[in-house]
Amino acid sequence: MKLRLALCSILLVLLLPLLTACGEHEPEVPPLTDIEAMTSEDASKALSGFRRQDILDAWGEPQDVSDTMESLQMDLYDAPTLGGWVVVQYDTSDITDPDTELDTLPVKGVDIQTIG
Repeated sequence: MKLRLALCSILLVLLLPLLTACGEHEPEVPPLTDIEAMTSEDASKALSGFRRQDILDAWGEPQDVSDTMESLQMDLYDAPTLGGWVVVQYDTSDITDPDTELDTLPVKGVDIQTIG
C-alpha cells in the first residue's frame, strides 16, 4: 500500500507540470489573409502585443521599400486577396539607443490600403 502511494505521488509530481503546461500557449500572429479582411482598427487590435520578429516569422519578409521610408519603421506586405497592402507600423517611442534591434519593436498600428 505504501509503495503504491509512493508511486502515485511520484507519478503525480512528474505529470503535474505537463498537465498545467497543456493549457498555456503563446498567442499566434493571425494569418495575413485574416488581417486583410479586417478594418485597420481591428487589425491593429489583432496584432497588438506582437513584435516585428513575430510578424516576420509568421508572414515572411515584407516588400522592399525605398530608403526614404525606412525611417518610418513600417513594413509593407502585399494583400493579394484585398488588392492592396497591409502596412504594419512599429512603435519607436522608447528607442533611446541607436543600436536597438529593430526586430524587437512592438506593433504600433496597422493600415489596410486598397487600390482604387
